[in-house]
Amino acid sequence: MVTRKLRSFTLAELIVVMIITAIVVGMAFSVLRIVQKQIHTIQSNFDKTSALVLFEQKLWQDFNEPHAIFYDNDKQSLIMTSEIDTITYSFYEKYSMRNLDTIKLKIIPSKAFFKGKEINSGQIDALSVSAETELPGYQIFVSKKNDLTFFMNQEDGL
Repeated sequence: MVTRKLRSFTLAELIVVMIITAIVVGMAFSVLRIVQKQIHTIQSNFDKTSALVLFEQKLWQDFNEPHAIFYDNDKQSLIMTSEIDTITYSFYEKYSMRNLDTIKLKIIPSKAFFKGKEINSGQIDALSVSAETELPGYQIFVSKKNDLTFFMNQEDGL
């Protein structure tokens, strides 16, 4: 009787294949971890940008309602008053607030203006706001559209 030898892999060959497979799987998980970090960063930047855009839209809307707008640089607050309501923006170290709504971004008022002149406190008609710490280069400038009724209601008129 003739015995036939079965063709198979040796133990050394199987170990080499397992080592190569482990290296490839390890590299794949490393690449996956890098991609996940990048996706997280992109999502975080998107969330910050979305929150800043919504903040900017609401600030523009509030600025151009019929409000008297006052800014206090010492308290880092912006108060908009009208016959109907009062809106308060407060700027803190790590977040900002619009009335009781919290905006979890660091937004810093940089300059306040009234009739084209920079002021520290008092009535304003324009405001420059920075969100540099959240997104580099992100600046917001809002201004009130002063119409004729605004000037007629002033003490000294036109």
